[in-house]
Amino acid sequence: MKKYLYSALAILMTLTACSDEEALTPSGNYSPIRGGFPQGNSKYDSIINDIKNEYGVYLLYKDITEEDLNRDWVSAGTGDIYVAGYEEEREDPSWNLPEEHLPFYVDYFHNYIFPNISKEFAKSSFPVKIYMIHNLRTEPRDFGEDSGEEENSGTGGDPFKSIKLGNFDNWAISFKDETINGSDAEYSIRQQRCIFITQLIYNSIEKGEITSPDEFWSGFDFATDKKMNHIDPSKPNYKYKLGFVDMINDNFGTGVQKQVWAPAIAEETSCYYWEKDKYPHYNLFTTYIKNAMWLTPEEFEARYPANKYPMIKEKYDIVVKYMLDEYGIDLVGFSIGIKK
Repeated sequence: MKKYLYSALAILMTLTACSDEEALTPSGNYSPIRGGFPQGNSKYDSIINDIKNEYGVYLLYKDITEEDLNRDWVSAGTGDIYVAGYEEEREDPSWNLPEEHLPFYVDYFHNYIFPNISKEFAKSSFPVKIYMIHNLRTEPRDFGEDSGEEENSGTGGDPFKSIKLGNFDNWAISFKDETINGSDAEYSIRQQRCIFITQLIYNSIEKGEITSPDEFWSGFDFATDKKMNHIDPSKPNYKYKLGFVDMINDNFGTGVQKQVWAPAIAEETSCYYWEKDKYPHYNLFTTYIKNAMWLTPEEFEARYPANKYPMIKEKYDIVVKYMLDEYGIDLVGFSIGIKK
């Protein structure tokens, strides 16, 4: 009888423990929030709580572990792992964000990200947890001396990572100390917000939650044998005249400052890869999205003057209006930054 009593008590205690953890774990997530939420009691923690209540996103900066950073649907097995903090801080497994950095990170989301999206887009497309990490970087996975595995650094120089996207329950973002304290912070924020939203848009396109309007595609000629001229504006088949804007790197130059534009193609080449159903991350619709997000309206006009390239202006207006009206994504807002 005692055995059954102990079993019942054990089950009850397990259920109670699960209930307590679930109270601190967003629905559908697999790594718990430790120590309650919000994680502090400053005015920035109040903003973080408001963001969670309005958009369903938890911004976390304490008690994040190596296991949290490296969770994935499948075991990584080989290759790099994500870590945080500096070498001398590795004894502290939580890698808490320095208190003086919290305003910078919260301002990034509060002033640059959430004002330019709808609640519906955030709740359907955002990861539920976003880790704000101090000195996020990669390190070779340690397999031990007798594992028979080779170390694979894969970092190619500076192991710092400004952003980690795509995990099933969390993303991570990090700014260098010199960015937070330096004069190029605005440019880095601009890069980060464009990378962040571009990936969310890509994910939504893959899930079928974002599609392109038919009116955008009218007027383009995607014959596979057609050639367009990339370098000579005097030619009738110059790409801008045909409505083709320049491609932008998905990293918006992060890691290679100021190299935002994809390498120019200095020859006539087929434009088949711009078609609607080919290479969806690099087709013409998403390329317009990235141009509209990166360039302010004034910068867009300077690069693609409407009087010279009216088709580009027409398609730009279609994309900007469509993304705002249909999905609540303000591409112009992302290009401008903080709205004065």
